[in-house]
Amino acid sequence: MSRVSVNIPAYNAEGFLARALRSVEAQTYSDYEIVLVDDGSTDRTAEIARSFEKVRYVHQDHRGEAEARRRGLEESQGELVAFLDADDEWLPEKLERQIAFMDERRSEFSYTDSYCTKGGKRVRYSKLAPSWDGQILVPLLEEWLEHAFITNNSVIASKDLLRSVGGFDCEAPFRSNTDYGLWLRVALAGTRFDYLDEPLAIYYRGHKSDSSDSVVMLKRYMQALEYFSSHYSFPPEAEALLERTLERTNVALGAKLLKHGRLREAAPYLRHGQLRDLAAKSRLFFNRRLRSMFRRSG
Repeated sequence: MSRVSVNIPAYNAEGFLARALRSVEAQTYSDYEIVLVDDGSTDRTAEIARSFEKVRYVHQDHRGEAEARRRGLEESQGELVAFLDADDEWLPEKLERQIAFMDERRSEFSYTDSYCTKGGKRVRYSKLAPSWDGQILVPLLEEWLEHAFITNNSVIASKDLLRSVGGFDCEAPFRSNTDYGLWLRVALAGTRFDYLDEPLAIYYRGHKSDSSDSVVMLKRYMQALEYFSSHYSFPPEAEALLERTLERTNVALGAKLLKHGRLREAAPYLRHGQLRDLAAKSRLFFNRRLRSMFRRSG
């Protein structure tokens, strides 16, 4: 039995899946299996997956991201689970460096820095979203709206830990943020998050995705927070932080709608915010408008 299960969900991923799988094949660490869950693809995803020797191919009807991730965790046989999205890739020493790091610290959950690539430009993800380690429930609640600092492709965790907190939540009434919900429950269990300050993966932005729509993203994030608030057990101080984050999310969504001229849609969200949030967002909005006007007049 392999020590590490590499968990890859895929849906109509023929355009980039081979790149992800080749990056696993190129690892300097070899004690792994690849569990690829095909979430009902209608393109060549199955053909590509089966062309790689170490892939254990699992097919299911199209049920969405959460179900694909849940199935992958269920099928994993390794002591550790490493996550890789079908449109991302790893650097060759990723597994070797991170597993040695975890062994040294007796870690149950670790994540690393990565490179973010968009339009041919590459930057360390930690420059876009500053990292946190240790007990990170507070930054998960306070920072995630602006800085989603854990990317799936950087995480390796104990399979038993992930299963003990319930794995990926398939009851949630939304398609995205399933990883965030799992990180929250791992943090609520008191787990130490260990961060390795090395870019060992590549996270791609820019391919066609509705996650590129910032209004859609904010609406889904707010829906997720409301669900977590009513379904997960938070200590009192964390409940207060969660409520505050919900207020900030309402204001951010209202400001984004206002920016796009959707005043009637924006009003209900803006009413939820505190005065200082509204003032800050208003200053940002009008400053941007003024700069844009000056550029046009110049």
